[in-house]
Amino acid sequence: MYAHKPNRHFRNLIQQRLLAPQSLPVDNQPEVEPDWDDSLIKVFDVDSMQDMIDKHPSRSNLARNHSRYLEYLGDTEGYLQQAVVPDDIFAQLDQLAHDFPNFQEVVAFYREQLALMVYSGTQVFAATPLLLTGPAGVGKTAFCHRLAQIIQTHFALISFSSMSAGFVLVGMSSNWAEGKPGKVVEALAIGHYANPLMVLDEIDKADGDPRYDPLGSLYQLLESETAAHFIDEGLEVPADCSHIVWVATANDLQRIPEPIVSRFVVIPIKAPNPEQMRSVLASIYRQVRKKHRWGVRFTEQLSEQLVAKITTSEMAPRLIQRELIRACGRASLRHKDNPDNIQLQTDDFYIQNPWMEKEQRPIGFVY
Repeated sequence: MYAHKPNRHFRNLIQQRLLAPQSLPVDNQPEVEPDWDDSLIKVFDVDSMQDMIDKHPSRSNLARNHSRYLEYLGDTEGYLQQAVVPDDIFAQLDQLAHDFPNFQEVVAFYREQLALMVYSGTQVFAATPLLLTGPAGVGKTAFCHRLAQIIQTHFALISFSSMSAGFVLVGMSSNWAEGKPGKVVEALAIGHYANPLMVLDEIDKADGDPRYDPLGSLYQLLESETAAHFIDEGLEVPADCSHIVWVATANDLQRIPEPIVSRFVVIPIKAPNPEQMRSVLASIYRQVRKKHRWGVRFTEQLSEQLVAKITTSEMAPRLIQRELIRACGRASLRHKDNPDNIQLQTDDFYIQNPWMEKEQRPIGFVY
């Protein structure tokens, strides 16, 4: 998601790096352009990957894995660019704080982290691993999506709610029939960014056989020194994963091992209060209109009566988004003969109690 775009400057830097003399003494090395180190990271050793292909039968899992990943990497020679923050990053963070008012502390965290990069002369996207805790549906994943959109880096979401083994992250040995690389190196190779935003969703729900602990690889991946030489079991060669920007989410902090928690900055997220919900609702509705082709047929603003109904309902933002889409469908049926500039009515939106399965629907309404 938010995949790479063709970058001619990036390609030129790779060619310059590859053509630069390597045999001169250090004192006689030509001066390297400052933005080389900031822009390019050698994440994959393509020579070692090609050696794996040459040394193993073409039909072996290991040779196939490396062939596929070299195709992913294309002409990058294993060097991946780093996403840099836009010049107006702080203004965009202000807007992010407005749209997610219950994430004020999180926005402040990223403002501090990115200030270190911007004011030091580099604008590389980098941050300490962050763990967001709080009830389900308050917008943790949606916030991460928006942050990745602002930075324009690759976004990868890995759900732990159904994960029972660590090979999803670190790969499965090529000795197994289904042996293949894991989600971490896959995000790097496909996304073409050395610093993607990788979200570990609901890590407190990881479960399974202790011998294949889904969280076990995080001890290495969350430490930059060891992540720089991470070996995926499906490739068996090191890859530099030290520039990944990590965010994890959890509902219950007590279910996560303390050594894992200690590797994160932990920020609790509360459900937005009614006043904050007005900003959240405006952002949700704006995204609904923007995401769907039919969104332009609806008015830019919700009526004050509908805003009041939703903001006092105590519904989670995730449920509000879902019910807004359904409300748009109901309104479309009502305006099928004149489907333009549709204004949602209060009766279009059904309040769903977040703790109960049944909705408050008009009597006689049947799905």
